[in-house]
Amino acid sequence: MVLLRGTLAPPGDKSMTHRALIFAALVKGRVDIDGALLSGDTKASALALRKLGLSMTIEQKERGADIAIVSPGIMEIRRTFAAGAPACLFDCGNSGTTMRLLSGLCAGLAGGSFVFDGDASLRRRDMKRILLPLSELGAGFRYLGAEGCAPFELKGERLKGGDFNLLVSSAQVVTALILAGLSADSPVTVSTPYVVRDHTVRALRFMGVDIGSTNAVRQTANALIVRPLHGDLAPCRFSIPGDISSCAFFLVAAAILPGSAVTLLNVGVNPGRTLVIEVLRRMGVQIDFLNEREVCGEPVCDLFVQAPAALTATDITAEEVPSGIDEIPALSLAFAFAAGRSTVRGAGELKQKESNRLKLLTDNLQGAGVAVEVYDDGFAVQGEGYLAGGGFWRTDLDHRLAMIGMVASLAARQPLMLEEKESCAVSYPQFEADLKSLLV
Repeated sequence: MVLLRGTLAPPGDKSMTHRALIFAALVKGRVDIDGALLSGDTKASALALRKLGLSMTIEQKERGADIAIVSPGIMEIRRTFAAGAPACLFDCGNSGTTMRLLSGLCAGLAGGSFVFDGDASLRRRDMKRILLPLSELGAGFRYLGAEGCAPFELKGERLKGGDFNLLVSSAQVVTALILAGLSADSPVTVSTPYVVRDHTVRALRFMGVDIGSTNAVRQTANALIVRPLHGDLAPCRFSIPGDISSCAFFLVAAAILPGSAVTLLNVGVNPGRTLVIEVLRRMGVQIDFLNEREVCGEPVCDLFVQAPAALTATDITAEEVPSGIDEIPALSLAFAFAAGRSTVRGAGELKQKESNRLKLLTDNLQGAGVAVEVYDDGFAVQGEGYLAGGGFWRTDLDHRLAMIGMVASLAARQPLMLEEKESCAVSYPQFEADLKSLLV
């Protein structure tokens, strides 16, 4: 059987690259982004920002890209659209992050008209969760296709403040409302049922934005208060760490292949995104934080992971899911290699990703010989300590399904037939090469 050994520098964090790009619109002058992820999704954000008047140069490096942005500043962007700038058409490709975050920024550009569209997958994803709260702040919108989905037109307006108690713990919705709140006439408060990744708060505070954080009335909630931005932010430099979501595939691969030991360099370990580490540790996997440090307000370290003699089954609760919804596909594979029953609850959000990940995951695992029980908001896996394999692994062009399918095929007793691998380019273009580089 193969195993993984060696050291790898994973690609830059996708969520943080998106935010550094989009937040550059708030700055007058230059923003430098070191170690950015250059993928299909982040290219969509970069292209959209050019349409708002930002210019940029991109230098592709062996690992990531360095991006230099020159921005006219949010005050000038506001004046441009107030004076009657032409309507903007944003092709967001497969990137829900681009569509949702940019909607928050554009909602406060009074006088502007913005049409958002994307590929067939993005057109199926729910956009009501963004557009309805933005409309409560005063933005206008209309659907140009199916109700609740892209394509849609967003009308920038003079926004008012407001208080939002979100029913779904979504970092993208929180970020959209924070960006809109920066253009509102009074503070905006956003609370979520569970704590979400706080890349937005850390980045904006690093840039000098006044964002308060308090415990909400509900004991389990987290509330953020953002006040209007009345001037441009100063030039700054972002250094993007490695993406924990990309690392998840190597963490799981090392966990399920006995004898594996891998070091992942310069990884962001935001406390709102460490579910994959916490769950694997509960399952018996050794994961050590080495060389811990803080970069641009974010916790960063090197991760050392070593396979255990055997994996222990565990459960993921609804309260935990927001800290690792994107890593559940990888963790589901680890469940198959653990002896016993593992469960995931409160993960209905999996249905709203690039594909219906809940259905694809469970169908694929069953096709690979795993006993799976499916719930409306999750699933249970009866692990046997191995994966039979031999079946067809469907991806629906979902990059995370493609990557975990490649890991599953590697570890299965019989290889899987993958629908495709090309979708990996959405978030991790060199994934297959990096996986092969660690094989022993």
